[in-house]
Amino acid sequence: VEPVSLPCSHAYCRKCVTELRDKKVAQACPLCREELPPGLDGLFDLGYRMYMRINGMVVRGEVTWASLPPATQHEQDEAVAMMTEAADQGHLMAQVNLADIYASPHGVEMNKPKAFELYSKAGTARLVDGVEHPGRPGSQCNVAIMLRNGDGCDRDFEQSFHWFCK
Repeated sequence: VEPVSLPCSHAYCRKCVTELRDKKVAQACPLCREELPPGLDGLFDLGYRMYMRINGMVVRGEVTWASLPPATQHEQDEAVAMMTEAADQGHLMAQVNLADIYASPHGVEMNKPKAFELYSKAGTARLVDGVEHPGRPGSQCNVAIMLRNGDGCDRDFEQSFHWFCK
């Protein structure tokens, strides 16, 4: 059983909490009725929508990533925090998008080692609810390129070739 602690400090099986959310049976802690936090997908979706709104402002030329107004920077920090929480719990697209954010950088300090770590996680095969899922091919390619160039990691041609061949 994979326990998850809720903000109210009660702990439940992660699968049970996910099923409650998915089936819209309960959106509150069964014991104290405090509202459940968004699930991994909800957390990622909220953070990603905030990030894409800011990205749209950058694309339209209203702001630049290097000089976000304080309120917008605060929103970007919240978006990164939400995606980080989802990525830390294994959310694949949160890992990929955070890696892109840290590699670019988009509203955060550039952190190539962090980008390499996140791309590596997203590129690695994993079990999800007992089903084997392959790693994300784009992330595998990014890891291979970073290894080839020593970008955010030690240069390693052998490992680079391994990642290119996945």
